[in-house]
Amino acid sequence: MIVKEDGEREHAMITHIVGNRPQFIKLAPLYQELDKAGCGQNIIHSGQHYDENMSDVFFEELGIPAPYVNLKAGGGSHAQMTARIMTGLEEELLKTNPELVILYGDTNTTMAGAVVAAKLCIPIAHVEAGPRVHCRENPEECNRIVTDHLSDILFCPDEISMENLRREGLGDRAYRTGDIMYDTYLSIAEKTEQEPVQEEIIVMTWHRQENTSDKERMDSILNLVAQLDGKVVCPLHPRTRKCLAQYGLLEKAEALPNFEMIDPVGYLEMVGLMQRARLILTDSGGVSKESAYAGAKCLFMVELDIWEDLVREDWIHKVDPQDQTKVAEALKFAREAKHVPLPDRPRYYGDGHAAAKMVRALRERQLLRV
Repeated sequence: MIVKEDGEREHAMITHIVGNRPQFIKLAPLYQELDKAGCGQNIIHSGQHYDENMSDVFFEELGIPAPYVNLKAGGGSHAQMTARIMTGLEEELLKTNPELVILYGDTNTTMAGAVVAAKLCIPIAHVEAGPRVHCRENPEECNRIVTDHLSDILFCPDEISMENLRREGLGDRAYRTGDIMYDTYLSIAEKTEQEPVQEEIIVMTWHRQENTSDKERMDSILNLVAQLDGKVVCPLHPRTRKCLAQYGLLEKAEALPNFEMIDPVGYLEMVGLMQRARLILTDSGGVSKESAYAGAKCLFMVELDIWEDLVREDWIHKVDPQDQTKVAEALKFAREAKHVPLPDRPRYYGDGHAAAKMVRALRERQLLRV
């Protein structure tokens, strides 16, 4: 932990900047690998998405220290949030003067960290670099592009991401390491191994703004859930529950006989749920990819191709809940979905040793002193 008893921040060789739960998952194996290498590290939490109850559970489950500071910069418009994060990050990075900043994924936190670190002339590593949806209207796409172009070293989860970066002239700083979330998934899956389950379930996650900011959209998603054959278990995001209540749909959701809304869960419990699943219904890009690790095919409620290989082989099947033709296709896909054994799952995202490959690449680029 890089905090003295009097609260003064000590110099850390490496600063990790995170802002939400998926970034904690990506951080964990790399933090542990760098720790084994003898690197001094600290963690800054922007507070972009913050659940005080769940954050502590995540860090404990993942075996990493809690952030030494939470900037509490969430809320407001994209510009307002990003400005608060940048202001807070600049203050902290000037105090600690790290030799390397590591960023994760494609959030406003990621992009803010890239801009601040670049202007302070601090080298940047970007974990999960290179995915593209080829749509500038998607805010995460803007964050990905800015971060990749400002970073000094880029860690790609798959070959398509490498190809994207080569087309943008960034191939000389890109490494195909595989998906670091697979590292974490495998380590957690070992802890949740169990006897074959008697009842396979459908696991659902539901949080994106485009799926929660409109009553008709939310109602159509509930109608889709009602037509699925099997028990649907949904660790419900607090904002999603709030929106259901706001639109007068919470009672309808609670009345669906096949729909079980539960409180948000830690990552260990989430992996346990996914390992019981024959199908995953989600609007999360990360969860849609993890469906391949769990052996459960995925209905994706967003009109984006984030993981193109999985879309191409119809592992991820997109559904617009407001388009009845696509709903009918999705229901057929769902009826045919079976839990897929390990040997038959897609193998696009590495071997579960991404963190070790990242540390080797950092040494190769002379971005680590140890």
